[in-house]
Amino acid sequence: MQELTKTDYRNIILRRDPRYDGRLYFGVKTTKIYCRPVCPARPKFENIVVYKSPSAAENAGCRPCLRCRPDLAPGNRFIDPGGHLAMSGLRLIEEIESEQLGIEDIAATLGISPRHLRRIFEKHLGSSPIEIIQSRRLHLARQLLLETGEAISDIAFAAGFNSVRRFNESFKTCYRTTPSALRRAKGIKKSGGGTITLSLMLRKPYNFANMLAFLKRHCARGIETVHDNCYERYIANKEHYSKLSVTINKKQDCLLITLNDFKPAQFYPVLLRIRRLFDVDHNPSHLPLPEKDEQAGVRIPGAYDPFEVAVSIILGQLVSIKQATNKLSVLIQQFGSLLDENLELYRFPDPGDLRNAEIEQIGITRTKAAAIRGLAAMVDNKDLLFSHSADLIKTREKLLAIKGIGPWTTEMIMMRCFGDADASPANDLIIKRALEQNLIDETVWKTNRSYMTHYIWNKYAKVLSKR
Repeated sequence: MQELTKTDYRNIILRRDPRYDGRLYFGVKTTKIYCRPVCPARPKFENIVVYKSPSAAENAGCRPCLRCRPDLAPGNRFIDPGGHLAMSGLRLIEEIESEQLGIEDIAATLGISPRHLRRIFEKHLGSSPIEIIQSRRLHLARQLLLETGEAISDIAFAAGFNSVRRFNESFKTCYRTTPSALRRAKGIKKSGGGTITLSLMLRKPYNFANMLAFLKRHCARGIETVHDNCYERYIANKEHYSKLSVTINKKQDCLLITLNDFKPAQFYPVLLRIRRLFDVDHNPSHLPLPEKDEQAGVRIPGAYDPFEVAVSIILGQLVSIKQATNKLSVLIQQFGSLLDENLELYRFPDPGDLRNAEIEQIGITRTKAAAIRGLAAMVDNKDLLFSHSADLIKTREKLLAIKGIGPWTTEMIMMRCFGDADASPANDLIIKRALEQNLIDETVWKTNRSYMTHYIWNKYAKVLSKR
């Protein structure tokens, strides 16, 4: 992070500055507990040590605070100027967590040496990549221990540990208790299977109603359903299909994810997809909006299945949202796999299913059909990988090179499927009218134009669409 003085740190902690939530943490020498800067705890400043990540605090022997829960807190889309590789590295670690890849693999993907990767992580996060990975695994394991009744051995493997013994040793070192002792102290009993509910912490404000409204308008019928206060999705598995639902708790400070018939090994990847779909890691304090603005909790709807969303965006070119979702429904029925005939549930077609398909038969133009086939072929050939750690400049070039995909489609795909916070569909009619009428100052939204886009749509779409 930028060089801050002791006075800066003191002021950040004293005023509980939300802008630094996720960017720094502080530990207390006397209690060996570490907190987020927004924590209401007020230790003496001379006893405070500042850390750049939860991993750095835990490596110094600190335990997470039970009030502000830094081990379960949302991540952060923004580290600091110059920290792009560190951010890409973190996102890549998230995506390959279950693949057991080494530091060499991560460094090679980013195009740097393992030594340089370690140096970047130490500079921006105060920990090595291995230490970051270890902390993330322990945080997930602790959550599963407290929020599910799954067997400890299943949780160990689901969190990424290769052996229960290694898991127990690491857990005891970090939390100063064993997994079984923690469960006994909290009264958690082994159950396993069936339905479980996990939580994902949020930063307030969070406009859940707007998020659901957007997802409902763009719903992939047969795969997902959106109600006034709940998002539901059906996922194909080897047996049949599983179901997940997402709601928000009464305090509006965490999402509640209910999973039906999921295996422990699926918990982490599902949570990651939900985090990105609902933009959980965003810090609203970074946006140029007053707290009392009704849109202060704006978020960017992401993608549970990026390929599915990218196809739906192509179908939405130059037509109404209703027309686009109708065509998407026909495409799913025509080329997807039927999961449940009675409930009319489907699995979205894979890229291999669409790369040579006669998509024109669903009643769309040859240009759109060719664009979908072109995208499917690139994804199927692994020439285009849907990853939040992707090089955004090169990805834009690849998308624009596909015939039938223009600037608006590219920016929408970058926004929703690649997590680009500064994607800007500038030729969108509502955005153009808002800027022409000076309803918003684009210059103050630099690096956050994706959020500006949704802010404009939420606040001005009804008025500007009539003009």
